[in-house]
Amino acid sequence: MSFTVPLVVIFTKFDGQMNIEFANLTDANNEDKWERAREIAEITFQNVYLPKVLDAKCPPKAYVKLEGENDDDDFCQKNASNAVS
Repeated sequence: MSFTVPLVVIFTKFDGQMNIEFANLTDANNEDKWERAREIAEITFQNVYLPKVLDAKCPPKAYVKLEGENDDDDFCQKNASNAVS
């Protein structure tokens, strides 16, 4: 007897990528910089990291991006998405 088990991938520290992008931006005020940093981090995630996982021999059924500290009330799953149609 065989059965399939769905694979779910969890990406941690998405905010770390946002911090990197924020540090690289020099042409905006702080509020605009954080918004732009989030946008660039999302583009980087979609174009660099996610394809590596989705192109695997056994791609995940879904993925979740986490950001924040695990002892903070703001710690939550962000952008839980279906990775495979």
